[in-house]
Amino acid sequence: MNGSSRFLPVRFKQEAKDFLERILIPSVAIGLPWSWAFRFFKWATAYCQWLYSSQGKIALMEAQKVITINHPEQWLQTYRLIQLIDQGDLYLSRFRSNGWLNRYVKVTGTWPKPPFLGITFHWGAGLWSLRHLQSQGISATYLSARFNRASFPQRWIAYLYTRLRIKEIEQASGGSVIYKGGSIAQMQVAVQEGKAITALIDVPPREVGVCLPIRLLNRQAWWPSGLVKFAVREEIPVVAFSMQMDLMNGIRQLHISPELPNHDPQTLIDSLASYFSDLLIQTPSAWHCWNLVQEFFKNKTPK
Repeated sequence: MNGSSRFLPVRFKQEAKDFLERILIPSVAIGLPWSWAFRFFKWATAYCQWLYSSQGKIALMEAQKVITINHPEQWLQTYRLIQLIDQGDLYLSRFRSNGWLNRYVKVTGTWPKPPFLGITFHWGAGLWSLRHLQSQGISATYLSARFNRASFPQRWIAYLYTRLRIKEIEQASGGSVIYKGGSIAQMQVAVQEGKAITALIDVPPREVGVCLPIRLLNRQAWWPSGLVKFAVREEIPVVAFSMQMDLMNGIRQLHISPELPNHDPQTLIDSLASYFSDLLIQTPSAWHCWNLVQEFFKNKTPK
């Protein structure tokens, strides 16, 4: 058997796993009331331990290097459940109305009057946050990393899912997606048009050019400085927001912070890091970037 022949079963296995984890099982939520779908998700992640197993094991291993995890199996089960809910939100957001939002998402805090910058994190399942923005009559643009087919080598289903999710983000937020790289001019246009800008800030330093120091997990770490510098320069309000999940009943809690101090970039990014640290204490297994945690600690000269 040559190398190409041996490769085919490996690729088929990966595509089959992607199909199950990203399409078949998460999309069950379309056909069931949410209370039933949530019970099914809990059952699936408790008894189908192969779900998200590779990434879960890596996440647990990396997390254990920097935090104490007393019950690893429970940590992994929660990790799997949040991953499944997050994947399933693509289908829920696509096929459910704002009535679903009003019933299953509780809200703490209020959005500022646009234009403003809303910062969130790779934590929990946040797609319905964008739906809530639109339900309040706020049009928002979403800042995203660029991706293409080459970003998903030999993984057609993962690539397709990501494309569908980006389209749903546009639909949910009522605005366009701004891709990083030449994005400042487009963000300035969004501000001039009175739109909100939403973005994820917990991005490893190697993926950005300029960073500022923060405290993360009791260590010095680095986050990109572009967003906070933009907000300070444009003098627009900044809030942090997150979507917590009640793991007993599936009810979500959207938390919108008060406006954060934005007179200088370092103070602002410190406030965001403090907010994020509280999330990690609350539910550490909800963070999607544990596999990259060491990247945040690598030295990056602040500018």
